[in-house]
Amino acid sequence: MPTSASPQTARELFLSHIGADLNLAESTKNTYDRDLLEFFNWCKASRIHPLEIGTSEIESYLVGQRYRRLSPATIAKKLSMLKHFYSFMDSESIISSDPCAPIYAPKLMRRIPKPLTPKQMAKLLTQPNHETRLGLRDKAILELWYACGMRIAEIQDLRVDDFFAEQMMIRVVGKGDKQRYVPFGQPALRWVTEYLNISRPQLAKLESSSHLFLNIRGQRFSRMGLWKTLRKYAEKCGLAKELTPHIIRHSCATHLLEAGADIRVVMEFLGHADISTTQIYTHLDDLHRRSEYLEFHPRAVDRNDRSDSVQK
Repeated sequence: MPTSASPQTARELFLSHIGADLNLAESTKNTYDRDLLEFFNWCKASRIHPLEIGTSEIESYLVGQRYRRLSPATIAKKLSMLKHFYSFMDSESIISSDPCAPIYAPKLMRRIPKPLTPKQMAKLLTQPNHETRLGLRDKAILELWYACGMRIAEIQDLRVDDFFAEQMMIRVVGKGDKQRYVPFGQPALRWVTEYLNISRPQLAKLESSSHLFLNIRGQRFSRMGLWKTLRKYAEKCGLAKELTPHIIRHSCATHLLEAGADIRVVMEFLGHADISTTQIYTHLDDLHRRSEYLEFHPRAVDRNDRSDSVQK
């Protein structure tokens, strides 16, 4: 049955829904909007009304994404957006049935990231020259980032009044605007305190915001600005190929688990909504234990022929 709603009206309703009802992060909402507009443009070029589309047409759209050589993960995200969109349209009786309901998302193999070793992390943390105002700021950023395992957006959004020196805690606003309080140790306390006392007053201007970490113009760091700062120090210590902003978070979680931290504590520490997200780090820990066993245990392998067969 043809719908009376326009694609633009449906889009506005959907964006309001994911913003207010699902409480998605602004970056996720923007990605959904961008992918939805791209899909609407495909429908227009194909002379298909997006609210009267069938399952086979959506499958054709997804096949077309494969020919664009997009990664399976990217295509899965586009399908996830479409499933959310059409499920909502169906629940609001804007469409007569959900064309995405019969389509199953493929199971993706989760790539296990390789964390830095504690030795590599220690080397990275020594790179900033804390005798300079920018070096001191960067030292404080890296120490707090690793100590608390924050996402890059969470580092960006920290404000001065989120830092509780006496309690040695930082208030972090994570995905969906959920707040959590994360502890940190003496090194982070020392360097962030020095930055607040020495560097930040030199960087701040009258129009500066209350964000904790400021760039050279006295403004909130951009995502790219933080990424470039991290990459600069990664290149100095030969870790540029291995290091991304999220690897700092991975390394923090892995080192906690290797030291014996409870997985549920790490889950809350990282701000994960589901423990299955945190369990990826237990796989990393398993790999670490296996490599240590194979390297050091005298009976891990046959040192003569590395064969399980009994020599006759």
